Amino acid sequence: MAPALWKGLVGLGLFVLAHAAFSAAQHRSYTRLAEKEDEALPVDTVFQTLLAFAVTCYGIVHIAGEFKDMDATSELKKKTFDTLRNHPSFYVFNHRGRVLFGPSDTTKVSNQGAALASDTSLKSRKPQSLRP
Repeated sequence: MAPALWKGLVGLGLFVLAHAAFSAAQHRSYTRLAEKEDEALPVDTVFQTLLAFAVTCYGIVHIAGEFKDMDATSELKKKTFDTLRNHPSFYVFNHRGRVLFGPSDTTKVSNQGAALASDTSLKSRKPQSLRP
């Protein structure tokens, strides 16, 4: 069946649910005016609510598509041991490892050390008090 049919079924179910809610609210206002506080909802309103809920759930299940197995073994069978813990979103290439584990050229390291020593923003300063 076409997806439009299931969407229409969900729309119809939601419309009938809204109608049942309106009927229940109308019945409640009637019981307050008639001072009949102990009266339950009519059977047709209860039946309409349950049927509309079932129709809406049925349509939503068909719109959602195929469900995956709860058992993880079916998904893990497709992966190799090397790719089980592979999370590419955690790869970070811009970090201090380049400076710490860079090339072992002594002139470059000594130039970096001199540049760091001459930078005044990196020198330690006395902390300033936050109070005026």
